[in-house]
Amino acid sequence: MARRFITAVSLLLLASVTAKAENVEPVTLVMPVAYGGHLSGLGTPAVALARLIKERSKGALILEVKQPGEGINAYDILDKVSDGSIDSGFTTPSFWAAKIPAAALFAGFPFGPDGKTYLAWVKDGNGRTLYQELYDHAGFKVHALPCAFGGGETGGWFAKEIKSRKDIEGLRMRIFGLGARVMAKLGATTLIVPGKDLAKAFAKKEIDAAELYTPAADREQGLQDKVKLIYVPGWHQPETVLEFIVNRDRWNALTEEQRQLIEGACKDLLQSTLDGSPKLQAEALGGFISQGVRVETWPEEVLEALRSAWTELAKEEGGRDYFFQEVLEDIEKFRAKQALPKQTGSAPVSAPAKVPARPNPRGGATR
Repeated sequence: MARRFITAVSLLLLASVTAKAENVEPVTLVMPVAYGGHLSGLGTPAVALARLIKERSKGALILEVKQPGEGINAYDILDKVSDGSIDSGFTTPSFWAAKIPAAALFAGFPFGPDGKTYLAWVKDGNGRTLYQELYDHAGFKVHALPCAFGGGETGGWFAKEIKSRKDIEGLRMRIFGLGARVMAKLGATTLIVPGKDLAKAFAKKEIDAAELYTPAADREQGLQDKVKLIYVPGWHQPETVLEFIVNRDRWNALTEEQRQLIEGACKDLLQSTLDGSPKLQAEALGGFISQGVRVETWPEEVLEALRSAWTELAKEEGGRDYFFQEVLEDIEKFRAKQALPKQTGSAPVSAPAKVPARPNPRGGATR
């Protein structure tokens, strides 16, 4: 009798504990996004991440997606995550290039690596460490994770042909970031025009050319109805790296299991978007061609001029910003190593020399 009584009490206690566990409120991280969820390849990964987290945690961890226009400007996401105003964000590092010049190198930059090389640099090189240092040394209190690939861009949409480098002189082009500075070196006039206004700007002949998103995302802007010439490759951004950033205190408050769940979801999303993007972009380009859009390859003379201008710009930027130089050198060393043929019986490649500590622009410790 006593044994049956103890067993009954144990079962009641277990049922009570289980019920309480099931009634525990889920942990929710508010997550504004830089790109709308309707944008194929750029906005859809954030939605996919939220779905993965919810499924794998069985609803115990929720990413509450806030679309653009729901109160947070894309360019404010980093500051607001850092100061704790919001929990997290899904964006791309290029938005912070004005504050942290090296940020553009983690997002996709002129004549930079493709997605496969970026992923290898993050997994097998110094990419992951440098990525976190980017924010730490600039004084931002965030935990950063490369989380998806948005795809490579085209070289842009053009209202007139580019046959030589002289055709770039005076060209009015919507383009921003490092790519814009390269084009300016060759004499182009670079402009910032909102994506929603591009078709109108072309129709009014206010611009001669524009880069916007990847082909899959461009398709949803309707540019193919107004402009009938695209140049490839997208030298200014061969890949688009998307990131998930979390307020540092919020991240540290998560359990180890929750942190591993998020990191695992980002790793899986990096691989799945890397695998799926080529087909997605190729289908979009094929659709443009079927609508009468010409897809032309850049003349070699123009590409060489662009590459030369980028080399000059990178040297200037590296001279101004030590971390920019360190990151770019590390990426290029890794790319060179990846390009080497496999050898047997040879001496291993030596580790890169240690670099001196650099000043922290926001104060605090240096490396």
